[in-house]
Amino acid sequence: MLAFVERYLGDIYRARSDDDIVCILSEICTQLGFRSAYLIEYDGVMKSALHIVDTCPVRADWWVEYAAKGLRQRSAALAEMLAHGGVQKMKADRFTHPDDPLLEFAQHVDMVECTLVPVIDDGVAIGLLSFCGDLVLEPQQQSALQIVCYLLFSQTRSMHNTGISTSRDALTKREKEVLLLSAEGLTSQQIAEELGMAARTVNQHVDNVAAKLGTKNRAHTVAQAIRHGLLD
Repeated sequence: MLAFVERYLGDIYRARSDDDIVCILSEICTQLGFRSAYLIEYDGVMKSALHIVDTCPVRADWWVEYAAKGLRQRSAALAEMLAHGGVQKMKADRFTHPDDPLLEFAQHVDMVECTLVPVIDDGVAIGLLSFCGDLVLEPQQQSALQIVCYLLFSQTRSMHNTGISTSRDALTKREKEVLLLSAEGLTSQQIAEELGMAARTVNQHVDNVAAKLGTKNRAHTVAQAIRHGLLD
């Protein structure tokens, strides 16, 4: 647990921009096996989101609509959910009806199954961090993640930024490296040896890109990335 926290302490304290926060969130996702993550800072009464930072660029337009409509309509329910604190595993059953329009939106942008970390101050929810993916963390991992999330949220809030900020690139540097080597025909193990990482991490990078592009398998993912010029 301590090693996990110490790994990010320096990067968090050196962060000076939303881009820095995106990079840290992306690294946490890669280490733990999540596909993407986002951070939200709310106003005092949770009627609007003051600041949103997201590692997934394809969600930018979705956030505009969500922040303008959905959040205001559900502020009471959201506040009650966040008030529990801790680290929460969220699934589709949190949506009250299968025809819920927010569920449809969430499915489209990979936000249905996630691990949620509310940020509580004096008993009031002032924000959250959410990590997308159907993973179950061990208790020690949850504790370490909560500490890192609070530190990351505090550093983000100290910048006094507002609005919606997402990753500038559709793919991270590592994701591009993995797909380029995949395009050359290398296996996960060969890519892992080339880049100095575990084969599991290689597969996670491929899965992350597949989630962003909506592709079905590695070959399809590489082909779509090349088609859209994402590996240039």
